[in-house]
Amino acid sequence: MFIAVTIANGLVLKHRSKKYIAENPELEEGYDKYFKGLLFYGNIPWVIMMIGDLSGVTQNTFEYFNPKAMNPMVLVFHFSIIVLWVLSVRWIYFKNGAEFIVTHPGLIQKSSFSGKTNVTVKQIKFFFPLMLFGGIAGMIMMWIIDFPTPQF
Repeated sequence: MFIAVTIANGLVLKHRSKKYIAENPELEEGYDKYFKGLLFYGNIPWVIMMIGDLSGVTQNTFEYFNPKAMNPMVLVFHFSIIVLWVLSVRWIYFKNGAEFIVTHPGLIQKSSFSGKTNVTVKQIKFFFPLMLFGGIAGMIMMWIIDFPTPQF
């Protein structure tokens, strides 16, 4: 299911980018690179979860909310998310990812009363850590709180 959501988001971005590629064809390679990266990297945690569920290492997806149980597949899942966070920080701040997003309009947009507009480099570099800290807080809560795992 999560893989389908990632693919659907990629298709929406792909459709949205067609307008910008028609206006500026040299951006097509960058859009394609972004979509392939999104589809590959965005699905790594979900593939790990699928392997854990299909192999029987995990009993259900609720186990992924309880890493304190030290299930190896759950730990690999959480580790993959941390690695993706590190790679995203590296890309946004040290590999000109924010600039890439701005030069490829439509990848990330903000909504306001006047409609949807593209984001700026400053906005990306300001809001990205806020989103990242939200994810980190969620992961910390999973390690602190005893989340009951339903048995089916």
